[in-house]
Amino acid sequence: MGLWKTSAACGCIIIAVQSAAVADVGLKGKQLYDSYCGSCHQMDGGGVPMMQPELIEIDRARDPVGGVIEMILKGSAAIEPGLSDFANEMPSFDYLSNDEIAQIATYVRSNFDNIGKAVTVADVKKQRGE
Repeated sequence: MGLWKTSAACGCIIIAVQSAAVADVGLKGKQLYDSYCGSCHQMDGGGVPMMQPELIEIDRARDPVGGVIEMILKGSAAIEPGLSDFANEMPSFDYLSNDEIAQIATYVRSNFDNIGKAVTVADVKKQRGE
């Protein structure tokens, strides 16, 4: 009985630590999004009509991870000319670290009613061709 209590307690501690790590990742992603993306795409991901696209329920956030990474790395250059309905150009954020891009992409893919999986540093490196 003592072993079971110890195992159960360890299991709870592991779950709590994992949950805290996930929450920390989400917080960092939100902070980065707020700093680099929120002024154009808005804090709620709603965008600005005819100026900046909304990020709510977007295909790029649900499709393979490369779509969101590509937008962050290339900005509007990731979209074929003539296919955007928005007046403002999105700059490239390729100067951000692989970790920062992964954090922002994960935040976008897991918020604003999007259901994409987390993005890793390895995913960003692959998209960069590293």
